[in-house]
Amino acid sequence: MVHPQKGIILACFCTAVLFLGGCLWQSKGSQPQKLPPLQKIAVLPMDRATTKPASERPTCNIGGKSLYTSSYVTPEAAQKVTDILYSLILKDKRFKPVTQGQCMGLLNAILQRKVNPSELRILRSFGKQLDADAILYGKLYRFRERVGSKYAAKSPASVAFSLILVRVSDGQVLWRYSFDETQQALTENLFNWKFYKSEGMRWVTAEELAAYGLKRAIEELEKALP
Repeated sequence: MVHPQKGIILACFCTAVLFLGGCLWQSKGSQPQKLPPLQKIAVLPMDRATTKPASERPTCNIGGKSLYTSSYVTPEAAQKVTDILYSLILKDKRFKPVTQGQCMGLLNAILQRKVNPSELRILRSFGKQLDADAILYGKLYRFRERVGSKYAAKSPASVAFSLILVRVSDGQVLWRYSFDETQQALTENLFNWKFYKSEGMRWVTAEELAAYGLKRAIEELEKALP
């Protein structure tokens, strides 16, 4: 049996840990540096780090080196993440979503020039053709679905993606955001309390985990935009 005084001390300790955890989360998401004014930001569909072009329907994939250890990402997974991203930017008129068809048309036009441009040059070319001040480009490295139910998962959801904001005029990367998360139980990592406060005490799907990361990313970007 736990002594009452020890129980109080333990409760105070846990409260202090959670409080410090909140401080750590807040400092990790420190205020980003203010960005220059941008009137039109073209938002591309989510790219995939690993594809199988010979055995699946074509999608607009620009390429480039992978930041993370990536696994095969299906077109359907990329579309789900794209839909979430576009839903988060709808209220801000500066963001202009680019359809998969538009993206493929622009990319094919560039490739027909028989040159091998860099990823950055492709993005700048997209921006010029879309008459945009900047391009918001994302790459999906991992989209692993939860195995099991929301209360008894054998394997948790895991998602990794990155976002960059590229200025069209000079190709400068104005802002970047990286998300690489595999859900952990609160008992394994007390600093996950903010995630569980947002999503509830359950095991989320990969789509829900991606939505959580994208929401944090867009909130940070909108705070940085004047």
